[in-house]
Amino acid sequence: MIRYLAYRVALTVPLLLGTALVIFLAGHYAPGDPVQVLLGDHYSPGAAARMRHELGLDRPLLVQFTTYVARAATFDFGVSYVNPARRVSDIVRQTLPTSMRLAALAVAVASAAGVLLGVWAALVPGSTLDRLIQVGVLAGLSVPSFVVAAILVLLFALRWRVLPVAGWGIPGDSVLPVTVLAAAPTAYITRISRASVRQVLAEDYVRTARSKGLHGRAILARHVLRNAALPIVTTVGMAFGYAITGAFVVEVVFNIPGMARVAVDAILQRDYTVIQTAVLVYTALFTVINLAVDLSYAALNPRVRY
Repeated sequence: MIRYLAYRVALTVPLLLGTALVIFLAGHYAPGDPVQVLLGDHYSPGAAARMRHELGLDRPLLVQFTTYVARAATFDFGVSYVNPARRVSDIVRQTLPTSMRLAALAVAVASAAGVLLGVWAALVPGSTLDRLIQVGVLAGLSVPSFVVAAILVLLFALRWRVLPVAGWGIPGDSVLPVTVLAAAPTAYITRISRASVRQVLAEDYVRTARSKGLHGRAILARHVLRNAALPIVTTVGMAFGYAITGAFVVEVVFNIPGMARVAVDAILQRDYTVIQTAVLVYTALFTVINLAVDLSYAALNPRVRY
């Protein structure tokens, strides 16, 4: 286990370096000039040259990239081009916890609802309840998150006025964004849970347990859920990744001061340092989530060894 963990951590280094290189080159060769955005109406060739020198943008790309990587290794991501008074590391420290809390709440809701609905549908296949759940799964997978957000805001915030339209701070503020962010993951988890439980219910050892007179709940807890857990856990890990990326839409729609919203603003303003840092942080998060899912296999299934 320790050797496998060390191996996976070692693989993270070239992954992050490759990600940093790709986003660095994309930022510099993409249309748009951050200097022109910063200067606005005060733009002139002389002022642009001075600002490029101050920001270090007139140096060779290799020197810029090497300097950025060396600083990032010490968690120094430089300063924001748009707001030089703010360090990017401070922006991450202030906004990332909000995005992580939003994603964690969405995954928790999606996992609980998805497993419950999936197991419920698997126990009564072909019933009216099963068909209704399948229709809900199809809707959750088909309707985009921004459409779900618009419908929920129209109904619960504007028409019925039971929930706030936007904001973040009080418990009621998180209901709509968490619901929107959890909709698609709930559908995925429900579908995988139903299929996995149905497959395990057809196994010989389940029939043997039934022939011995074990109660249905005991069979479900001792045999079915544990053996059906691996694909479900994998889907939950994917749901966490979806929640992180889906936050780019949700945080903007609901005016949530998270890192995803900061990243969107940075893209619009060509704030390269913030964009690079956001991509690196999200890449690291995806890597940690995938590693945690892989390590959980050994705990769920004794036959899995690393």
